[in-house]
Amino acid sequence: MWRKIIKDKEFTSSMTKIAVPVMLQSLITSSLNTLDTFMITKLGTNSIAGVGLANQIFFFYSFILFGINTGASILFAQFYGANELDRVKKTLNYSLKFSIAVSIIFNILAYFIPEYLISLFTNDAAVIAEGAKYMRVVSLSYIVTGMSFAIGIAMRSTGNARSPFIASFVSFFVNAFFNYCFIFGKFGFPALGVKGAAVGTIFARFTECFVLIYVIRRYRGPLYAKVKDLFSIDKDFRKYFVRVVTPVTIEETLWSLAQVVYGAIYAKIGVEATAAIQVAQAISNMLYVIARGVSSASAVIIGMKIGENKLERAHDMALKSLTVGFSSGVLLGSILIFIPHIFLMVFPDLTPGVRESARLALMAFGLTYPFRMYNSVSIVGVFRGGGDVKYSMFLELFCSWFVGIPCAAIGVVFFRVPLWGALLLSSIDEVVKLAIGTPRILKKKWIKRLA
Repeated sequence: MWRKIIKDKEFTSSMTKIAVPVMLQSLITSSLNTLDTFMITKLGTNSIAGVGLANQIFFFYSFILFGINTGASILFAQFYGANELDRVKKTLNYSLKFSIAVSIIFNILAYFIPEYLISLFTNDAAVIAEGAKYMRVVSLSYIVTGMSFAIGIAMRSTGNARSPFIASFVSFFVNAFFNYCFIFGKFGFPALGVKGAAVGTIFARFTECFVLIYVIRRYRGPLYAKVKDLFSIDKDFRKYFVRVVTPVTIEETLWSLAQVVYGAIYAKIGVEATAAIQVAQAISNMLYVIARGVSSASAVIIGMKIGENKLERAHDMALKSLTVGFSSGVLLGSILIFIPHIFLMVFPDLTPGVRESARLALMAFGLTYPFRMYNSVSIVGVFRGGGDVKYSMFLELFCSWFVGIPCAAIGVVFFRVPLWGALLLSSIDEVVKLAIGTPRILKKKWIKRLA
């Protein structure tokens, strides 16, 4: 298969053009989280755990946004492939509206009841206090975050992966500078601790949104529209948009809720485990950017081929994308298994207990990487890119709620397994996803024309 991939210049060119900027953007986004974690480690274990649990709520919120806009990306890719630019703009119209509406709801909840939200994960008063301080401030960035999600995914889905990368690149340095200033009180700024990390995030999110809007207004590409057009109402298209996007949004919402439940399960192991999983996930997410890049690129190129009515070519690209995803998982998983300590060197202030727990967690992640990366490409790239959103929803939710969560909960509650054991148990669902999803891909039942 790799020989065919290398010889397929159209596939490699399209994949590289979209995947590399997405990988770099995802790497920067993951680096933001790693940077926050790195700086906050200097404030102590309670701060690490508190901010980590606060980010579980953001994680839940961001995946609702991801669901809305990934669903929209199916329409973007197929409409753009069919050269139906009016419908591309209508899709952006409604993806922005729904993203902003969700952002307002989470903004209100995170600002007014952060203590309650953090208490869903832990009873530790010190951890709750640290997490609530961070969440109340960072919630002020949620609305522009929703706008950036909608615009960034729309750009990638219409072939412009470069601009979202540039926006993330700029916001990374903005975040790093203001984090340093406000966490530790440098250059005359007040030392705000965990609140300072939230302030740095606010500056970064506003910068990212501004850059994306500037690019659209300045270069007037396929997404350019007058402001009044973005607030126009087309009831028929709205119904169509909701019908396509709803299954993906439900899937991402319930899947992200499952990840929140996982976080609560891991928190039952103890404060050290809660801190360790934040560090391990920050490192793991930086390597996992390859899966995000390949998945996003697959969804776009497959969707465009279906929009062009080249169905056999879409299937061929799907198989090649899955090969790239699985092979990348084997390579990166091996790195995490054999040299996890290398990555932990950037966190010198961890306690010995947290460091050892994080090391074992990284090794557990490494064992699951081939399956996780394959499934990421199959669900996000193939099923969604091909318009098979209902099956994608079934596969993701069934495996998470009826396989992964029960296995992890039983292991922690009844057998008192350590963090690494809980991670391996929770990953049994990845094996099941691969076994159930692959036959449908091979039978080509996932190809659905929407344009």
